[in-house]
Amino acid sequence: MRFLTSGFIAVLLAPAALMAMASSPLHGQWPVGQGNYWVKGSFFHHQTTQEFRSNGDKRDFLAVDAESRSNAFFLDALIGVTDRLDVWVQAPYFDLSFDDATGDRNSTGIGDIRLSARYNLFQLRGGSIPVSARFTAKVPVADLTIDAEVIPVGEGQWDYEAWLESGISLWPLPLYSVVWVGYRWRTLNEETTREPGDEVTFLAEFGGTGWVGGLGGKVVLDGIFGRAGIIQGIQLGPDDRREILYVGPTAIYGFTPNTMLEVGVRIPLLGSNFPAGAPLQIGLFHQGSFFD
Repeated sequence: MRFLTSGFIAVLLAPAALMAMASSPLHGQWPVGQGNYWVKGSFFHHQTTQEFRSNGDKRDFLAVDAESRSNAFFLDALIGVTDRLDVWVQAPYFDLSFDDATGDRNSTGIGDIRLSARYNLFQLRGGSIPVSARFTAKVPVADLTIDAEVIPVGEGQWDYEAWLESGISLWPLPLYSVVWVGYRWRTLNEETTREPGDEVTFLAEFGGTGWVGGLGGKVVLDGIFGRAGIIQGIQLGPDDRREILYVGPTAIYGFTPNTMLEVGVRIPLLGSNFPAGAPLQIGLFHQGSFFD
């Protein structure tokens, strides 16, 4: 049961994280500028009876008549400290359940918080191609309980991430493209004596807004590719590593130039030690300035 719930939490936390990635704003690698900001609320719903096994096969959960269901709300906020430096915070709230023949389990609460600082290194072609570096720390707000009958809402250890982000605006066409590449260092959870394996993370996005009557769209390809972890100082085998690759078609509607609604689905293309199923997501994005 502990493996199932850990993988289930990973589906919610990566996007993001993949941490913040799944709930990132449109063309989010451009610096917002001093005194400007954006906020985004993202709702996710995920329900499945299957998982990706360690060999990549998609099968039913090992538990009899098992089904996992989750609702998650992510609140993201970014503020421009200078014209090059942004700070970003992401806070999630989870409503998780895992039911099988032995009973129903449910947990709710605030999950681990991510804090980021992003610095714009340089911009090419008149600012249409920005290149930025970002550092992120995941703060373990929620403890990871050892009780196999309790679904955790957090992973219980600090993680650190370094990202290189770039993109291109195709203006005057209402199109853009984004590429992010990152590395996640995962630290020891002293309570469980487990150190999850480090992960390579990436996001590629292509889309645009304002096509016809405020309509737009994007397609996101994002994933993580992890190494095996360590428990009680012993290196685990390759069957312990976790991987997931999603493609996410998303429709966008702009109520105003500064306020947009996103509706999409994240379809898993492959995975290892991850629940299967396609999370649905709805996001409301708003940008503005403290100087207005």
